[in-house]
Amino acid sequence: MRRLEDLPVRVELPGALGEEVAAFVEGEAGWQVVGDDGPLMPVLTVATGLRPGVATVVVTDGPADQAAVRSALLGGALDVVAWPQERARLLEAPLRIRATPVGGHAPAVCRVAGAGGGAGTSTIALTVAALAGWSGRRALVIGGDDLLALAGFPPWRGPGAAELAVLDVADAAAEVAGLVLPVPAIDGLGVLGGGGLVSDVAGWPADLVVVDERVPATLQHADVVVARADTSLRAVVGATGQVLVNGDGPLDGAGIRRMLGRSPTGRLPASARVARAGVAGRVPSGLPGSWVAQLRSLLEGGPR
Repeated sequence: MRRLEDLPVRVELPGALGEEVAAFVEGEAGWQVVGDDGPLMPVLTVATGLRPGVATVVVTDGPADQAAVRSALLGGALDVVAWPQERARLLEAPLRIRATPVGGHAPAVCRVAGAGGGAGTSTIALTVAALAGWSGRRALVIGGDDLLALAGFPPWRGPGAAELAVLDVADAAAEVAGLVLPVPAIDGLGVLGGGGLVSDVAGWPADLVVVDERVPATLQHADVVVARADTSLRAVVGATGQVLVNGDGPLDGAGIRRMLGRSPTGRLPASARVARAGVAGRVPSGLPGSWVAQLRSLLEGGPR
């Protein structure tokens, strides 16, 4: 879990009460008071009432009614603190996050895998997540340094999925909330470096988690398989996910169908503008709209 002295916390308290509590947690605990617009996502919320699905400390202005305290605790609040009499207890609240069950929210997961190197999984993964962001959903992409470079970020220096996998669900969700990097120009889209596979994303700050699996040992669990129009398609036989043939290659449409034993979900044409966006670190915001629209149509329309 993050060190308590730099814990991102959101304070949702009115007027002077909010100002006093914010000054206290910043001055006494060294926490960071943050908003919903990032770049850090809050791990803890301090509010006048329970926030469902969020680690919350309820703060009352003066002594609290015992019935209200009982109701808040039964509802899942970490604690109910009377201000200012019990303010020292506020500093102990993060220690309870680990033991607090994560709410029922678990983001959907989309795994994007390649049938061979250079198929374009990172570009596809970023674009799939961007489609969710453009539709008003929160999306998070997990990938390696190649994916980060496409989005304009430097190599990753923090923990990745492999390190998060050894944490319990609550701690992993808290770490992700503090590590995710927001992608410029696309509200709700963030990236997490370090690569690797994830097994449990309960409580993560997203509605959709897209995993760039690059070229995994098996394609059986991939939701979207990306391949070139060449013999790498042999690896796709038996895969149950949607198959996108990306760019040009030696196989024509009939050859692709023979290699797969079925029709792919669709083909994305080679695009110099897509390549330039990647070199400039402007994926997905710099991708041509027609290419993005075609990808959306293919994924929504199924095999053709």
